[in-house]
Amino acid sequence: MKVVIQGKQLRLSDDLKSYVHDRLVRPLTRFYDDSAAELRVEFGDTNGPKGGEDKECHLTLHLPGVRTIQIEETTQDSYASLDAASDRLIRVVHRELDRMREPAGHPKEHPLGSVVSEGGVPGGPIEELPDAEAIEQVSSELER
Repeated sequence: MKVVIQGKQLRLSDDLKSYVHDRLVRPLTRFYDDSAAELRVEFGDTNGPKGGEDKECHLTLHLPGVRTIQIEETTQDSYASLDAASDRLIRVVHRELDRMREPAGHPKEHPLGSVVSEGGVPGGPIEELPDAEAIEQVSSELER
């Protein structure tokens, strides 16, 4: 998985980068590790030196075969923003992968299986069926 970590109007420390790998990248690679996937982590400071709840964390995950997932969280701390956003992203990725793995449309019906399980067709060897003679004639003609 390709990982891009950026800071907009904010310097990123090595501790924050390693926290991203520990808190987000490692859990994602445990259940989805594809070299074509790209995770983009962007941190930003919207208010600058004014303060307040202004540390943003934008997570964008491009999964091949699935729609692009974008998560955004804003708190007072970059680490808290990453925690909240990563929890949401992991939940959404689980849900999307489950959808991707499920077959599309309605499940196939198995009418013969339900008839046999309800006792509609007798089980046992072919010789015991009512039309066993007809089946034997057809099979002997096919052998010729």
